[in-house]
Amino acid sequence: GVNLVGVRVLDKDGIGTYERVIQGIQWVIQNKDVYNIRVMNLSIVSLAQSPYWADPLNQAVMQAWANGIVVVTAAGNMGPAAMSIGVPGNTPYVITVGAFTDNYTPTNWNDDYITPFSAAGPTLDAFVKPDVVAPGAHMTSSMLPNSTIARQHTANKITPFYFSMAGTSQATAVVSGVAALILSHNPELTPNQ
Repeated sequence: GVNLVGVRVLDKDGIGTYERVIQGIQWVIQNKDVYNIRVMNLSIVSLAQSPYWADPLNQAVMQAWANGIVVVTAAGNMGPAAMSIGVPGNTPYVITVGAFTDNYTPTNWNDDYITPFSAAGPTLDAFVKPDVVAPGAHMTSSMLPNSTIARQHTANKITPFYFSMAGTSQATAVVSGVAALILSHNPELTPNQ
């Protein structure tokens, strides 16, 4: 029951530039009222090399936040070392998501754990991140069988159009869905709330 707006900023190999991602974020900001965009999922990560406020991608993300968009972003898959949170997850105004696994026992929470790949804080600017963790291991979703990722990860194929993947990007999608559900019940909430 949700309207999804896909803004493609990465190439067929999943690689993009700051310029393309920033252009995509600017498009979302410009069209947020046209499409009622309330949540922006950024399942992307780049190495943090400066204070969060000096990074151009983070500046674009903060503009989205300032324009009333809840920004949900991946922590990154460079964990578990401290200070491994990437850009734009190192921005204090976004919801940064790490990944946990149910250890293949979905009804037993006692053996759940944060995955070793999930990036950990603090950030370079000493913010505690990630903000939340969500399921991010062995996540099944649709994928075009001729896509680069599908061809590179044939062992992850479950059916011709469904694949199992792991990462904080998958966990970020879960939290973006939760944020959309929260806003559908409480549309007056702001990104800060």
